[in-house]
Amino acid sequence: MNMNRWPDSLLSKVDTMQIICRLIGLSAAAADGILADPAGLPQRAAAASSSSDVYRYWHAIEFLLHREVPTDSAAEWLSLGRPVPGPDPTLPAHRVLAAAEVVALDAVVREVPPEALAAHYDAPTMDAASIYPGTWQAWEEDFDPLGQVLEHYSFLQEFVSRCAARGSAMLLQFDLLTEGSV
Repeated sequence: MNMNRWPDSLLSKVDTMQIICRLIGLSAAAADGILADPAGLPQRAAAASSSSDVYRYWHAIEFLLHREVPTDSAAEWLSLGRPVPGPDPTLPAHRVLAAAEVVALDAVVREVPPEALAAHYDAPTMDAASIYPGTWQAWEEDFDPLGQVLEHYSFLQEFVSRCAARGSAMLLQFDLLTEGSV
């Protein structure tokens, strides 16, 4: 598993901005439209009627999920689908997951309850592995980051399940939020 597949500049954004991952349900036509015309992504994403997010915990969710099911490629959910570069090259590329990939992801997350991920949480290891945002030990002084990761993992489970049941494609949209804006 290549946990460091994103630019080093990700961790430099932690002080003032948070990189979040929005989950957006798409029809097959909307997914194809984004792949054919990436410039139309913001409009298609804004028009979607189904969305959720995993806030800034996206990388930790993948890290912990991969440790729970290391042999299932769908556990590396941030690598599924096709990349769609955004306007900021320091952010992860957006990803469009076809309906079949959403079903494969659902099959994995449906079988892994949030508490199973807790056994793999280790803040020093996550910081050493540069798991975004790279502040896991520091965060433990102020709040319960594991609890937040598990809560957002449950949001991922629920959203993926709904998309899979509808036969929807999915967009992972990465964006910056100013600290304190949520």
